[in-house]
Amino acid sequence: MAFRVIKCAALCTPGAALLPTLTKRTIKMCDTKLNGKINGVDGKAPFLIGVSGGTASGKSTVCKRIMEKLGQVDVDHTQRQVVCISQDCFYRDLTPSEILKAERGLFNFDHPDAFNEKLMKETLMDILAGKIVHIPTYDYKNHSLRRDEILTIYPADVVLFEGILVFYFPEVRKLFHMKLFVDTDSDTRLARRVPRDINERGRDLEQVLNQYMNFVKPAFEEFCSPTKKFADVIIPRGADNTVAIDLIVHHIWDILHGKERENGYKFIPVTPNRI
Repeated sequence: MAFRVIKCAALCTPGAALLPTLTKRTIKMCDTKLNGKINGVDGKAPFLIGVSGGTASGKSTVCKRIMEKLGQVDVDHTQRQVVCISQDCFYRDLTPSEILKAERGLFNFDHPDAFNEKLMKETLMDILAGKIVHIPTYDYKNHSLRRDEILTIYPADVVLFEGILVFYFPEVRKLFHMKLFVDTDSDTRLARRVPRDINERGRDLEQVLNQYMNFVKPAFEEFCSPTKKFADVIIPRGADNTVAIDLIVHHIWDILHGKERENGYKFIPVTPNRI
């Protein structure tokens, strides 16, 4: 059962205090990672966290805040204890006719059929096996995968996997040790998506609004929103909910220090104090 983080008392381990100790531990663990060990133990799978939510709900920002508080952003990517992967890297290749539709804003990228479910599952299983994986990045302007720009994911202790439909596919969903749902109201999400798609992805306003009304909004209601019931933790207001992020960071901190590994990754949510 998921719990909704509203307000709670301050954590005993503030995020700011985590950085110095974690940085030392990251340096200390370099050799063990190169020797194929994760967290100093042979064969231990990383802790896999799924982060879902509607378009522009703040999923990637939540992941970024988590990594910032754990001091992982500026760590060399070969030595990070916490890494983040976007589900967008697993869009399938479009046919020529689908590319023409996409250029006119008539292809539904929010539908489950837009993703390569098989590759998604295989990649996550390889990550759980402690393997190095190579993932193509996605070109939003040309609606295609960039196979000349490969993202290499090295073995890590914690892996964040974020996207609109990460909980939709049962075979993928069951791989997560923890599931987070970023719950942001639709008006806020639309207000974020419009400038993002215009400024970063080369869309025009009419195309963005048409795509939102015809595809994004209906797909959220049909495919994304119902998966909220699978979440262990629901985060209202996304990255603005610093209390929720601090709670999650605190839990990951315990994982990085072996406390949860000793208990077989058993996640027991603690009901927050309400103020």
